[in-house]
Amino acid sequence: MTIPESIKKFITWIQGFDHRILQNEDDVKEKFILPMLHYLCYPERCRREYPLTTSKSGQYHRNNQVIQVYYPTDDINQQNINNSLVAIKTIAPDETKLNDIIQQTKIYNDRFNTLFFIITNGYQIKVFKRFHYYKKESIFDINIDILKDNYIASDFYNKLNFELVKNIDKKTTSSLLNTKYKLIERFLRQHPDLQDILEKCDFESSTTREGYRLVVVKKKVAIACNLPKAFGEGNCEIEFSSIILRGLKIYLNHQDILGQLMTGLHTQPDWRCRRIFKQLDKNTFEVYLGQTTLILSDVEAADLCLCIDGVCQEYKNLLIQFENILETWDFKFVNFSGNRGFILFSVRQELWNLMQQFANEFNYIKGKSEWHLFHTKNMSIRVSRGIHDHTFISYQTDISFSSLPNNHQVNVIYELNDVNLQSIDTDEFTSWQQDIGSWGTWTAKYTKQWLLEKYIPKVINYYSQKSQISEAEFLAKITNYTNGRMLIQEIDNIRDLAPYLHDIQSWLNIYVENIAASLLKSYYQAYTNLVRNTDSSITGIDYIIGNLRRIEWKNTQEEIDNNRTDWKNLTFKYAIDCLDKQVARINNCEYENSLKADLITRIFIWIIENGKISFSQAQLNAAKQALLPLWEQSRFEIRYVYPNR
Repeated sequence: MTIPESIKKFITWIQGFDHRILQNEDDVKEKFILPMLHYLCYPERCRREYPLTTSKSGQYHRNNQVIQVYYPTDDINQQNINNSLVAIKTIAPDETKLNDIIQQTKIYNDRFNTLFFIITNGYQIKVFKRFHYYKKESIFDINIDILKDNYIASDFYNKLNFELVKNIDKKTTSSLLNTKYKLIERFLRQHPDLQDILEKCDFESSTTREGYRLVVVKKKVAIACNLPKAFGEGNCEIEFSSIILRGLKIYLNHQDILGQLMTGLHTQPDWRCRRIFKQLDKNTFEVYLGQTTLILSDVEAADLCLCIDGVCQEYKNLLIQFENILETWDFKFVNFSGNRGFILFSVRQELWNLMQQFANEFNYIKGKSEWHLFHTKNMSIRVSRGIHDHTFISYQTDISFSSLPNNHQVNVIYELNDVNLQSIDTDEFTSWQQDIGSWGTWTAKYTKQWLLEKYIPKVINYYSQKSQISEAEFLAKITNYTNGRMLIQEIDNIRDLAPYLHDIQSWLNIYVENIAASLLKSYYQAYTNLVRNTDSSITGIDYIIGNLRRIEWKNTQEEIDNNRTDWKNLTFKYAIDCLDKQVARINNCEYENSLKADLITRIFIWIIENGKISFSQAQLNAAKQALLPLWEQSRFEIRYVYPNR
């Protein structure tokens, strides 16, 4: 199929656009928005600028901000709210909280009554469509890097180009859609036998994947997803087959997928394990997708869950795979000034300056020694021999030290540079994995080791005679971040399990209402068996019994306190009997209350940290085996899900 020339021009322009040239709001308008609308074929003569007003002491005053509005005609006398097409609000490039701006400018969007409303800082772009039955629908929530994808750019053009938008009849859309949906809803309620006929409109179930594009289709729902590449961002579009929702497309960005869809995979909508569902009655659910709220039947909700599971499991697997391959789990992820990476350790500013100076002196084009393997650009050190890049190293000012006198520390960052990761595409992903290693792309762990054991000692030695700071002083100012934990598989001391249990407890404490019981069954059983033979003289028996009572009673702290007098004669054997009951209970459950799982984990932690426990190697092995998948789940969600909620 031939791509129209107008779409080719738009794709060529957006792929050549560099958002880093934008310095202020005027730049966003002049260098980004106006050219973009030009390539979407909007005539300049159809554009009007309207100043925004602010309220002060009951009176309205103009300020220096404006909204751009496009109309289908250049005749000023015919430009009005009945035919306004698109309103655009530009903000400064350093403004990143677009959702706050959206709320502030909603009144102006309503005032101009446009079909589409766009807000952008020149990098992030949010596009809303006035969909009368569903009020306002987010159709794009993306950044420039995502928009450069051929498929996304074509979709953007096809939904927002001038020829299409100007031919949308606003009056017909407003009156007929509302009437149609109300009539359909009423008619279907009165004639349930029509469901058999309507099923002929269902999608045909399928799952297809081509490279990083995954499409999962069930009878009532279809999700087309662009999966993430190497710590990049993906997105997805959701469609429905029902006659009421047909034509509605909901676009979710990377943050939406992680923050809304990723929790509670492989659970039913009525289990209250997923963040997006609210059950209204036995057969009806309210669903929150991005900024769109829908009412779905139980069948539609079930199919939506199946589609989400298929997409998000692959999405999650890729994110985990990238972290495993590049050995980044032990490092904190940071995103600053358009750069992404992981903090390896921190050093004094003077040492970082010397590291950069050394890299400049030993640029790979200046010599052929073993140390001529650098190229510096924009404060980043590129370790390369000109043919293959090993790693990119940058820095970030350490905020925790910046306010203290004489403590100029910077974080050394393992940078996720697009140049180094550009080989990750549909055809080359396997070869990219094979390229990881000391002779190819360096992992974060190897990069840190090389910096601390080879590069920094070399730099210090090279400049030792020129610097007023001794080698010992330099080395003393390196803050090396380590977690100090043994790997779960290598644990022999039972108390080494406690840090991992603390992680799980913290995660459960902020989890949604319920969690799938399948995640907890072996965990409850293994740890109850592990602590079973604890010396009865353990301190804090009242703490253990108190948490067990909270689980059983489902009551308030006040009610627990009122019954505390019964506890003085209770023993550790009673506590184990209670834990055994919890094991038996969860084996007959589909889901568990997160608070109960939190309380039981607190009990396990207390016993392990304070008790004298006799256990067998088989019991310890079972405990480690049950702990690993649960802890990995908590690690993933704390890293990816909760920052995007």
